[in-house]
Amino acid sequence: MKPISGSAFAVGGYMLCSATLLISNKYAVHKLPAPSFVLFSQLAGTAIVVKAAQALGYIKCDALEREKVIKFFPVALIFLSTIFLNIKSLQYANVETFMVFRFSTPLCISLADYLFLGRQLPSPRSWACLIALLLGSLGYAMTDSSFRVEGYMFCALWYVVFCLDQIYLKHVTNTVKMDSNWGRVYYSNLLASAPLIFTFAGNASELEALKNIDTSAALAVALSVVLGVAM
Repeated sequence: MKPISGSAFAVGGYMLCSATLLISNKYAVHKLPAPSFVLFSQLAGTAIVVKAAQALGYIKCDALEREKVIKFFPVALIFLSTIFLNIKSLQYANVETFMVFRFSTPLCISLADYLFLGRQLPSPRSWACLIALLLGSLGYAMTDSSFRVEGYMFCALWYVVFCLDQIYLKHVTNTVKMDSNWGRVYYSNLLASAPLIFTFAGNASELEALKNIDTSAALAVALSVVLGVAM
């Protein structure tokens, strides 16, 4: 039996954390109706863990530089919008609905890659799979018993912003020189977390929810932070 390669382990771990994080975020927002604070905790927690790992000598991470911050700030804003709309979608729609939207994103991204980044179009077999995903998504939407306008509105907004994030992130990755991928993780999470301080601090309902937080809600948020860091 051949050993599992590092890349296969990383992909499998990412898939597991990504799927689990959706459920964890849904539960965290249910227990603590403060989506901006939950998101801030995940982003700030990831940035802190990355810098701590660098300080301990486990990884190499780029230091903050003015030029890189300016170039990466749009990435951070789009990244922030993607995750915020993710959480808002889960607040109003069930996990199954969001997953259907998420599974259909490769169709749009593959076309955008071809039009804007000069990459090849998918093979006929891949097109067949992408079209099957699209038809499945349409079929689910037409028979969704838990349909809510707010849920589908936030899912649709997430879809557009997520596709933009994937294309623009590839562009920045190709044009902005970073010493390591950990530097990109650090910049994206740190810059995206900063505006959220004002978002939840200026929201009376979120502050009230934080005042009344109980142990189960705190544990739910902590679990979402751990999974966010793992991704």
